[in-house]
Amino acid sequence: MKGFALKFLDIMIGIILGLGFQWWPNLVESWQYIAFIFVYLDIIDYWIDFLPALHKFPPIAEIDWFLEMGIMFFLFLFIYTTQTTISYFLWSFIGFRIIDTLWLWRAKTEYKPTHTESLYVNTWIKFNIIEILASLILVLYKFPFPSLTVLGIFIAFRLTTRVLASLKYKRVHFT
Repeated sequence: MKGFALKFLDIMIGIILGLGFQWWPNLVESWQYIAFIFVYLDIIDYWIDFLPALHKFPPIAEIDWFLEMGIMFFLFLFIYTTQTTISYFLWSFIGFRIIDTLWLWRAKTEYKPTHTESLYVNTWIKFNIIEILASLILVLYKFPFPSLTVLGIFIAFRLTTRVLASLKYKRVHFT
């Protein structure tokens, strides 16, 4: 089951990234182009971290599959919403982080990680919650700012949390 899950999700991420390119012609505003490029880089960075975690914490029960498919759905939505509005874009990120947090919580309760794995899981749960709350504030109070400014704030915050999380667990991914 573990080998199948890893291969299946690897294929899914490839499909998500590949299908996303079909929407490039639909982008109109400058914030959409920047968001699109950022989302691709963010998904690749996420996958670099998530794949080793998936090796350490493969699916055990049916709920694990639902959570992993939820992650794939929200990654797809994250790319798709770059062609809609900044609000939808931020809501898709919030949904993605909620599902990712549930996946991490599942890994923590099912596998009871220790040492490096525990540090990784706890760090990302904490930073996911921070990113969810910050994104909620941004999406709810963005109205006086243009979309490009909101996106700039979001990207700066996201990059900051990514660097701080990596420094917290001292690695970009497991070895």
